[in-house]
Amino acid sequence: MTKTSLATRFNWLVLAFYLGSLVVAAPLAYVISRGQAYDAASEQLRLLVNMVKAVRSYVSEDVRPPLLEAKFFHTPAISSTVATALVARRFLEKEPDYYIKVASDNPLNPKNKSERLEQELIERYRADSSLKELVVHGELSGKPYLVSVSPSRNKKACLACHGNPEDAPEAITKAYGTSSGYHYGAEGDVVGVVVVGVPAGNIDSIALQRSLAVIALLTAVFTIFFIAANIMMKRNIINPLSKITAVAEAVSQGKLDTKVEVDRNDEIGALAHALELMRRSVVTMLKQSRK
Repeated sequence: MTKTSLATRFNWLVLAFYLGSLVVAAPLAYVISRGQAYDAASEQLRLLVNMVKAVRSYVSEDVRPPLLEAKFFHTPAISSTVATALVARRFLEKEPDYYIKVASDNPLNPKNKSERLEQELIERYRADSSLKELVVHGELSGKPYLVSVSPSRNKKACLACHGNPEDAPEAITKAYGTSSGYHYGAEGDVVGVVVVGVPAGNIDSIALQRSLAVIALLTAVFTIFFIAANIMMKRNIINPLSKITAVAEAVSQGKLDTKVEVDRNDEIGALAHALELMRRSVVTMLKQSRK
């Protein structure tokens, strides 16, 4: 039968406990960290969405009506889509990791042409008119984003530029041509989506970094514990037991003058004391038998 020392068994127990802790702690840390990162990204998204909504509301409610009444057609002033695109362009020059777009499958400006995910969302809104703002994960321009999307609906004022191309202002047709962006349908129809995104890749990377930090911390703690426990075990258990074993072996070989010198007030001390009493009893019995 293979002999396994007490220290080896203890070390295997510590290693098993360490691995078990990793199995539990690492996934838990990842889930918690990912939740925290998602909440932070959601808060960024909320602020960015509100900024875009404010720009669009300002143009459609405060700027467009008096300009249309005065028959002044300047697209950055009367089109919330153009205004949003211009504000977004300046914002993204400073914060290129984010995403802002008013996407349409029938845009005046080709830059606003919907991508695959945006087209899927447009069709989803057209299929279910009760849908409002959605938050989804998706890929845009080849990058993962946490996306807030809301429908862009046709309004009466939109038809001034998006009705029949023959009736559109010359500034519109001259800038964008007459092949796309026209013939909007009934008021309230979904003509596009307002898409705002914050980078979703950061969510997973932050969660992974924090999980690795937890693993590193656990490893450091268990390494310190492992070293300290082994030192204490060797000093308080292994060495005293080795002394007791050596005395027992010496006594078994007839060296009865070998004393047990372990001064402890615990189980090991009790064992050493019992062995010493046994040694003395053997010595006494031998002395009496020689008389």
